[in-house]
Amino acid sequence: MVNIMKPILLVPLASSLFVATSLCQSAWAAGCGFMISKSQSSLNETGHITIRPATTAQSFMPDQSDLFLNTQDSPVYYWGKNQNNVSKTIIFEPEATAFTADSNNPKGWLVDSAVPGLYFTLSVALPPTDGMTWGNFSPAMPIFLSNNPSINQSTPADGRWGCANAKNDTYFASGTMTFSLSFYTTSAFNPALAAGKQLLVTEKRAGTLENSQDSGGEFEIYLQGPLTISTAGCGAFSADEQVDLGAIPVGTLRSKPDDEHNKTPFQITLQNCYAKPTLVINLATNQSQNNLLTNNRGNAQGVGVGLGYTTATNASRRLDLTTPTTIASEDLGYNSYSGNGILNMFAILGVTDKSALSPGNVDIPAVITLTNP
Repeated sequence: MVNIMKPILLVPLASSLFVATSLCQSAWAAGCGFMISKSQSSLNETGHITIRPATTAQSFMPDQSDLFLNTQDSPVYYWGKNQNNVSKTIIFEPEATAFTADSNNPKGWLVDSAVPGLYFTLSVALPPTDGMTWGNFSPAMPIFLSNNPSINQSTPADGRWGCANAKNDTYFASGTMTFSLSFYTTSAFNPALAAGKQLLVTEKRAGTLENSQDSGGEFEIYLQGPLTISTAGCGAFSADEQVDLGAIPVGTLRSKPDDEHNKTPFQITLQNCYAKPTLVINLATNQSQNNLLTNNRGNAQGVGVGLGYTTATNASRRLDLTTPTTIASEDLGYNSYSGNGILNMFAILGVTDKSALSPGNVDIPAVITLTNP
């Protein structure tokens, strides 16, 4: 009788234990909450992270992307608890943010209302989990500061064992998370209006990194500069190498010594000019007489060369060769936001000394210096 009952008792009992164990493991894994903290010793703490873009001046132009990339690391600690109603999702949301979202870009935030068209993006990449308690994040890191749930949150998969033994909040692992800050501009950005401005002078809150159900700790994320937008300036300029003033009879010069003779236009090309700047032109390093460049390499006597520029309204203005002159932005022929322009100049022949006039050639190397005001 014993031999008959033994297999009847053992087989159902073994089968029953196996099923129960399997079901229990599944329930434990599903109830393994995932939380973050700034501390290994305490879960419910708030971390304060300030991300600081470099303070050096930046030259932004419209419709540029991925400008001025900056990354910053910070430690993070992973906690868990065997509790079915604890979320595993981590979210990077604009909670209490001081910034306005870009309506055309779910990742973008306006840096400052004083500078339309200048935006930033901010993301964070959390370190991988241990693979036993939790698996890979889905969607994969990084997640972005955003109102859009498709890019501002991620959930680690159930691990191999979960946190079945974590009846209380339990620290499991630590690592380094990396924040990435980048700037971009839209067509609304106006370099001329932005030049010289300082942004993020005071600390401003960007958002919060936390468990989606506010379980455990959190990180408040701030931005602080100051970020200074470059003042006006040009990267380079080039002038015609030689201006040919032609020929003129000495008699004409002698009869009209006060006139401007043989007026000849030439151009200085401006390149990579930021914010359509005004420029200062200086010719004081050149030798001159009666506001005419001295013919120091030619053999004609009593003559020199004067210089001037043409305004946007086609007015001709002679330059004082001894004093720097500021040329207005509108007279520099800037092409929209391209950063390139043209200074239309002219050269004239003039008489420095009527009594000394004699024929010959005129050869005058001139140094033209352009600077910011």
